[in-house]
Amino acid sequence: MSAPEGAMNVRNKVPELQARLSHAAKQSLDRRFGALYDKIYRSDVLWMAWKRVRSNKGAPGVDDVSIDYVKEVVGEMEFLKEIQEELHRRTYRPQPVLRCWIDKPGKPEKRPLGIPVLKDRVVQMATKLVIEPIFETNFLPCSYGFRPGKDCHDAIDKIRREITFEGCREVIDADIKGYFDNIRHDLLMNLVERRISDPRVLRLIRDWLKAGVLDQGTFHAPDGTGTPRGGVISPLLANIYLHSFDKMFALSGIKGTLVRYADDRAPRAHSI
Repeated sequence: MSAPEGAMNVRNKVPELQARLSHAAKQSLDRRFGALYDKIYRSDVLWMAWKRVRSNKGAPGVDDVSIDYVKEVVGEMEFLKEIQEELHRRTYRPQPVLRCWIDKPGKPEKRPLGIPVLKDRVVQMATKLVIEPIFETNFLPCSYGFRPGKDCHDAIDKIRREITFEGCREVIDADIKGYFDNIRHDLLMNLVERRISDPRVLRLIRDWLKAGVLDQGTFHAPDGTGTPRGGVISPLLANIYLHSFDKMFALSGIKGTLVRYADDRAPRAHSI
């Protein structure tokens, strides 16, 4: 199997692209970026996106196309060329997200999980590879969830250090009920547009938000709120949405430290 054009140099090209975008974003924290769409369907970006989606595995979406089917029947290169052509011609349209229900650990109720089709996962991952370095320059250190170089262990270590070395006497565990289901699309897009001006990229994100959900054979159209859990782009969008909260906490004058992991947060007070 031969790699797509540019894929053999993916280790050099994609990190270089991300470094350039990150550097430019740091130079001006208010700069809005255009001319990003063409970067999303670059061969090397799509190849890296596919490798990440492939390594994450995951079940098929509404079209029942699996990773094994692409590898063994369609062919990885043909699959990526088709995506590249659709993006180039502006004919790409996302499909509804397949909703399945999984058990909540230790609880009787279930929670919804969204499964996008494989093609949408690749395009979302490619988009994430391009725009994430831009938004990362704005995010505050208190945010740990779904960020490059950070994970839940880092958040736990931060809390532990606050308790052990910084005199923390109180920890408050907070969670936003139904957070992913209640994100307002209009507010989210306003926040995205503060950094992204390319209308083609903005349309991609809007189309994903409006794709709808297929739940037990019934299609549910979006009502202007929510990002599907399980979507590749959803955690980044969630962090963009809650970045304003992080800033408000930092400017509030509250004596304490915020540690946020997606929609879970633990403000810790140094005095009661």
